[in-house]
Amino acid sequence: MKIELICTGSELLAGKINTNAACIGSRLSAMGLELSFVTDVGDRKQDLLQEFKRAFERSDIIITTGGLGPTFDDITVETAAECLNLELYADEKILKLIKEHFLKHAAASIPKINERQANIISGAKVLENRFGTAPGQMLHFEFETGGKKCRKTLFLLPGPPVEMKPMFESSVEPFLRNCSTGIRKNVVLHVFGIAESSVEEMIKPVMKEAGFGDSKSVEFGILASKSIIDIKFSVSGTDELIVDETINNLKFRFGNVLKDNIFGCGSDTLASVAGRLLLENKKTVSFAESCTAGMAAAAITDVPGSSLYFKSSVVAYSNESKMKLLGVKEETLAKFGAVSGETAKEMAEGIFKLSDSDYALSATGIAGPGGGTAEKPVGLVYIGFADEKKTESFKFNFYGIRKDVREKTVNAALDLLRRKLIAKRS
Repeated sequence: MKIELICTGSELLAGKINTNAACIGSRLSAMGLELSFVTDVGDRKQDLLQEFKRAFERSDIIITTGGLGPTFDDITVETAAECLNLELYADEKILKLIKEHFLKHAAASIPKINERQANIISGAKVLENRFGTAPGQMLHFEFETGGKKCRKTLFLLPGPPVEMKPMFESSVEPFLRNCSTGIRKNVVLHVFGIAESSVEEMIKPVMKEAGFGDSKSVEFGILASKSIIDIKFSVSGTDELIVDETINNLKFRFGNVLKDNIFGCGSDTLASVAGRLLLENKKTVSFAESCTAGMAAAAITDVPGSSLYFKSSVVAYSNESKMKLLGVKEETLAKFGAVSGETAKEMAEGIFKLSDSDYALSATGIAGPGGGTAEKPVGLVYIGFADEKKTESFKFNFYGIRKDVREKTVNAALDLLRRKLIAKRS
């Protein structure tokens, strides 16, 4: 079953991020389904007509978002009807709902232009829009492909995410669940501390030996972002016990190969895993941040319940603040510089004493784009770690733009904390 998504709107071709595609792709993945094609198309009738014809030929279920509004560039409904040689009719019930909407918002009358939103394709089912005036539509139709007629389904959904998402969940998801045959389950394992190419080499034997056959099939994928490697795999079959057995076997074998470099799965993050370990060990943590400027504290406090293990954070960006707030020695800064292992250690020691927490981490580095030298290039970062026994510093060289360097620094700090907690536990 091929599912295709067409997102309309010229703004999508001018740099606006397509959050609808990400949302729908994620929802389908959770159901064990996937998008075969995603197309962004502008508000031009001929272009949209061409995309409809192509989608109707190659896909079984076509979902569109956008173009259901009242203005001249909202052309999805009439273009779909034209492509299928179907008539439009004005739905009186929808027209009444639109009028009630405007009266509810103290409008004297419904703007004539909004009456277009009551136009429904002949044979389509109207999908309720609880958060806007544009109804969605679902249409079953036959389309000739390869000399034979095939049954297809078209969903027309509004563009605003606040309207699209509820409609997708209430109308599209139930239909797709009923259409789905067999069982497909998806798993994502999160890895940190190894390069993407190394991860691939390490897990190749596991992927090669993964079972295939009539009762199950396995697909793999690897994605890298901000030094985090995601190993994605899906298992399909007709017997849920065999599917589950295959998943558990793969997770076990990946674990044997990658060991503690796997930090979680599914919705786990480095912050949530580190927080869970702190909670289990009844420990607390504090941060002293320079180049990350509070990003580490923000990451760990994004996790609900973090007040039980997170104590405080100091953002010491200037040398003066490092000395005044964290007790970094002036001679340390003069001799080694703000970006050094020595400064990172003293920052960690300073926040450790100040906060009275069990663990303390610091981060100082050159995020760029300027400020780098041959000896200390952009991307050079030192992370300090302190507890009651000792203080250490760790050197990193990250690549990417300023935002990448800072996010990778946060991830490295949280992973360092995670590994320290694992070592304490074992």
